[in-house]
Amino acid sequence: MKFFLLLFSLLLIRPAFAQQDSTTQTNTTESPFVKKVKKIGADGEVESRKKFKEEQDARKQIAALESIRKLNHQAKLLLKKAVDTNSLNQFLQQTKKLLELIKEGIWINQGSNQTQRNLAVSSALLVELSSRLDKRKQLLDDYCTKLTVAKFKTDSLLTDPSLFAFPDDSAALVKFIKRMYVTDKEMSPVDTVLEKTVGNLEELQLKTNILAFELKAVQEDIEIYSAKLSANRFKREFPNLWDKPTQSRPIKQILEFSLAKESIMLQFYLENHQFTLLILVAIILCSWYFLRSLKHQLREEKLLNDDYMDQLVIRHPLLSATLISISIFQFMFPSAPFIFSLGLWIISAICLWIIFKGHITVYWQRFWTVIILFFLVASIDNMVLQASRIERYIMFILSLSGAIYTAFILNSAHRFDLREKKIKYAIIFLLILQASAVLFNLFGRFNISKTLLISGYVGVLTAILFLWVIRLINQGLTLAFKAYKQPTPKLFYVNFDRVGENAPWPLYLIFIIGWITLVARNFYSFRKLSGPFIDFLTSDRTIGSYSFSIMGLLVFVIIIISSFILSRLVSYFASEPDLLHQGADKRKKTGLGSWLLIIRIFIISLGLFFAFAAAGIPMDKFAIILGALGVGVGLGLQGLVNNLISGLIISFERPVNVGDTIEVNGKIATMKSIGFRSSIVSSSDGPNVIIPNGELLSQQLINYSMGKNIKRCSLVIGIAYDSDLEHVKAQLKLILEEDQRILQYPPPDAFFKEFGNSAIEIEVIYWARNIKEYLSLRSDVIAQINAVFKAEGINIPFPQQDVYIKSIPDTGEHKKSSM
Repeated sequence: MKFFLLLFSLLLIRPAFAQQDSTTQTNTTESPFVKKVKKIGADGEVESRKKFKEEQDARKQIAALESIRKLNHQAKLLLKKAVDTNSLNQFLQQTKKLLELIKEGIWINQGSNQTQRNLAVSSALLVELSSRLDKRKQLLDDYCTKLTVAKFKTDSLLTDPSLFAFPDDSAALVKFIKRMYVTDKEMSPVDTVLEKTVGNLEELQLKTNILAFELKAVQEDIEIYSAKLSANRFKREFPNLWDKPTQSRPIKQILEFSLAKESIMLQFYLENHQFTLLILVAIILCSWYFLRSLKHQLREEKLLNDDYMDQLVIRHPLLSATLISISIFQFMFPSAPFIFSLGLWIISAICLWIIFKGHITVYWQRFWTVIILFFLVASIDNMVLQASRIERYIMFILSLSGAIYTAFILNSAHRFDLREKKIKYAIIFLLILQASAVLFNLFGRFNISKTLLISGYVGVLTAILFLWVIRLINQGLTLAFKAYKQPTPKLFYVNFDRVGENAPWPLYLIFIIGWITLVARNFYSFRKLSGPFIDFLTSDRTIGSYSFSIMGLLVFVIIIISSFILSRLVSYFASEPDLLHQGADKRKKTGLGSWLLIIRIFIISLGLFFAFAAAGIPMDKFAIILGALGVGVGLGLQGLVNNLISGLIISFERPVNVGDTIEVNGKIATMKSIGFRSSIVSSSDGPNVIIPNGELLSQQLINYSMGKNIKRCSLVIGIAYDSDLEHVKAQLKLILEEDQRILQYPPPDAFFKEFGNSAIEIEVIYWARNIKEYLSLRSDVIAQINAVFKAEGINIPFPQQDVYIKSIPDTGEHKKSSM
């Protein structure tokens, strides 16, 4: 500012010296005054640039310090959301202990040879531990990355040169020092904690990575052991059963570590599948409610047999529901450990034992009891993870006893008493496997012997369970078909007329495939063959920036198709049957009706959501599809959207419901279904009429069901003029009051209408209780009136007209003209 004032004053006095300069120094190069002015200008320029730079550095300093404060605040928030290192350390310690337990019987106290069961359980435990460790490792890595990035950004800002540009002005320097002091006070605690936390987490990361590598190495070694055992499955592993053992380990130690491994495996699996177990419980409760309602319905209709012959499914509804639900739903548990499947099978077997009691013969009840006991002992033996001479003796006795017992059963005359004839094939299967297990065990082939032992008992038990589950399902469908001819609120409006009396054939296919899988998964070769196929389905593939797997796409397609099929099934089974040709006493009004459309839309929407979630497709892709649909709607789908919205309005407002009696084009019809675009009504003439939902709302719709299906009817009758009017009226009211199909409120009545040409006209008014019957009711009323009038001598005159013929006299004029 001083520079500009000085320059301005010099410019004011410059004209005073202008004349002198022009006369005295005309030919000189430059005057002292000009030099002085230039020097003042140069000094001002330097001072201005210096001041501008100081202001610019001050602004940069303030911006840098503000960014540092923001990063410091973000670091505080990150530190508050710190990973629970104590919990992670405890998990690492527990994992190390479990790893030592897993090595038990493999690398520690391994005995003379490995067992396939120990390797299989240990491998499953390692997979679970690796999965849990990977999840925690991912959280730890993400948190460390965020902290490291925050620390790096802060450190990079602290190296900004503007922070070290000190101003020359003392006042500005004091402000700069204060700002730096406040920032340092704010950052020092956070920076110290941040640096310490990053160091601790990096050390924890190192421990986690080492443990993850160790788990992977052990798992690879186990796979090598398993493959070697499978390749040498028929080679001798132990001495013959009658030879002296080379090594021995106390059976107590074997049982202890076997129980520990199996218990941990069960605990892990239950924790991972809590939601699936809840779904299973819900299915059991729904099935129990259905069977209990079916039993009550049969009891009300007196169709229930005292001995429950061919009605075994409803003898114990809860047990039948449990047996059927577990047998079908167990395939929804992927890679279930043996101990978990054992629990499901034992529950199912006990349920079937109780259902059997008193229904089948004592001989076959005893057989089922023995099979359950054999299966239970074999399963307990299957959970012993290390071989011993005592176990081999138990296996020998168990296999030999099973083979002898099944051979006796097959030769017994009681085999002809079997209610389910296919069970004998399962018994033959058991006999073959147990006889083979005896031979392999005798000659030191322990693993194949143990596999055949448990496979035989699993095969016979599950085969009997599945065969009887199919029989019980058939019984349930047959009984429901008899008990529920129409939809009923107790069964969620299912039409059993459409279901039929036999279990669907896909159920047989599922059980056959499931039975083969349950038996085959005891063999390592089956797991080895299915492994590459599962890897092929689950491995990630990339197209551009999108990653997917074959399994994800299959799941996506299956869920979409299933949701559409389920929505159609709900509409199919829950829709009203053709009631036009059924009596009023057989018709039952349902309350679900128009809500079917909402249910179908909900099922399809839920299916789309789960399909995208299961396939891992980002929801922004779904938004793109919706945007494209929106453009399509704007271009030419207005009519479709109008009908869809009209269908939603019908579903919510319910001006018409499924099963309602309406009038369409002057004809009585019944609403059969309400779809996405159109609705279907069954006309009284026979054919079904498809009406767009938009037209149902736009036109005047007569709904008799909203008025309780009653209809006002009238009939005009003519009587002779000499009739007793009051007597005629009394007879008409008596006829109307005695008919149960006519409502007594509003009361029927007869009114004298007018004097006709040949009779006094009487109008009879009454209300039909059901519109479906008004035509037959009108016919019956006319017949009754005619019969009563004849009996009472009341004349119904028919129209009469007198015709008079007037003759014209014959005149001469007429004759003349005619000539």
